Amino acid sequence: MPDPSLPWTPDFDVYPIEVRLAGAKTDGEAVVLTWEDGRISRHHAFCLRENSPDPETIHPLSREMALNPLDLPEDLQPQSAAIEETGALKVVWSHGGHVSRYHPGWLRAHAWFEDEGHALPGVTLWAAASFLEPPSFHGNGLSDGDEVFGNWLAALAEFGIARIEGLPCEDGVLERVVTRIGPIRETNFGRTYTLFIKDDPNSNAFTSEALLQHMDIPTRECPHGLQFFFCRENTTTGGEGVFVDGYRIAEDLREEEPEHFEALTGLVWEFNNRAKDCDYRAHGAIIALDDLGAVSGIRFTPWLRAPLKAPVSEQARGYLSARAFMRRAQDPAYQLIVPYRPGDLVGFDNRRVLHGRRAYDAEGGTRHIEGVYADRDDLYSRLRTLQREKRRACEAL
Repeated sequence: MPDPSLPWTPDFDVYPIEVRLAGAKTDGEAVVLTWEDGRISRHHAFCLRENSPDPETIHPLSREMALNPLDLPEDLQPQSAAIEETGALKVVWSHGGHVSRYHPGWLRAHAWFEDEGHALPGVTLWAAASFLEPPSFHGNGLSDGDEVFGNWLAALAEFGIARIEGLPCEDGVLERVVTRIGPIRETNFGRTYTLFIKDDPNSNAFTSEALLQHMDIPTRECPHGLQFFFCRENTTTGGEGVFVDGYRIAEDLREEEPEHFEALTGLVWEFNNRAKDCDYRAHGAIIALDDLGAVSGIRFTPWLRAPLKAPVSEQARGYLSARAFMRRAQDPAYQLIVPYRPGDLVGFDNRRVLHGRRAYDAEGGTRHIEGVYADRDDLYSRLRTLQREKRRACEAL
């Protein structure tokens, strides 16, 4: 059971105390904490005071801030910091002597350490040699609680691709599974779409031809984060999915061809959808980096890339780097080949894992694959709430 002597936290999460506080002191505008594993973290006065778990600061029901930050003085400082017998941190503040008590598990979870790495947490890069098939889970388990569903989501977040097998090939199955993650994100192709051969295709996807590795919807300011394919019937020959880890390609370029990596992260391209009835356009680098320099997204579709508007020297850098990226995406050493079997649902991170397909022969066969989009944010939110519920259940034992 949670320790009632410890302070509540300014959110609804559960924070097991895996490492205890060993020391606390003030240092000007910061509180310096020493942990039993020897690590040291510094916490700014405003950061701690704005998250003080008391009704004046955090609403006890919504757990959102109830304090106007401008009500705090500019020269706010901790007067004292001490560890209580329960393991909680007690801070007395300047200007009124307000007292705050903090849960040590919450402090550890929100601490920043100087030895933190810059890689995205929980991400495993892959290539063909070490990744022969996507992580797969049987669909029967989805009705037995959230364990299988949570494991599928965790694999999707870690590897950027994961599969559910053996689902019933019925109407509405794809939407029921995806909406357990969050809302479906519509596109100019509709709420959902079916991949079939059109007489007048508005995308190369609606042909039987092979598709180069690409992401979908690079033409939007924020491209859709997740994509799902559900195979309900497939008696055609060929047409296997071809997936590559764009993050792995990016990191290999960073290490082995840094001049191309620099161009791919620095030059801005335009992507447009070139359709008859709509005209979406967006700009961005092919490889996006976060504030710490970690790869955070890929924006690349060969046939939706508009001409690069730049001086000729920059055009040369841009096209050579795009070719270097595509060369790796087409290299079998990076490619995961996934057959589409009835009852299989393949989910993948649209801004990380590029997908394509082999050509297929539709003569004498039927191919029914449904598609839908969702957002990364909903995946991470759903995964966090499932993990929170699991931690809460463990604490209740």
